[in-house]
Amino acid sequence: MKKVVYGVLLTFFLILTGCEDKPSDELVKKQLESLSIIGEVKNYKRINGYKDGNYYIVEYEYDLYIDKQKIKELSNKMKGSFFSEIQLSALLMGIVLQCGSQNPCHIKEKAKFVKGEKGWSVVEE
Repeated sequence: MKKVVYGVLLTFFLILTGCEDKPSDELVKKQLESLSIIGEVKNYKRINGYKDGNYYIVEYEYDLYIDKQKIKELSNKMKGSFFSEIQLSALLMGIVLQCGSQNPCHIKEKAKFVKGEKGWSVVEE
């Protein structure tokens, strides 16, 4: 009898956790790692998360501490590579438009995830 009760409880638990399936904060933070080339991300906080059709949207905020020395070094490394210089310029322009001269810059963003056979992945738009 105890095995049946434990089996029912385990099944119920699995159903409930399946309903709450959502991308972890570690997946979102992994997306922010690329910003380490120009500074440091601190004070990450998940604000909200919700289903949108087949997608899961995560709203989050963080502070970006921009390191001018890192930007200067990166710019020097990219000299002569037209496309790399354009990419760096676009990244910096986006940050300037969003932050102005604030350092640290407080940023609020959203990430769209889709669940596949191997788990959650970010949907690039």
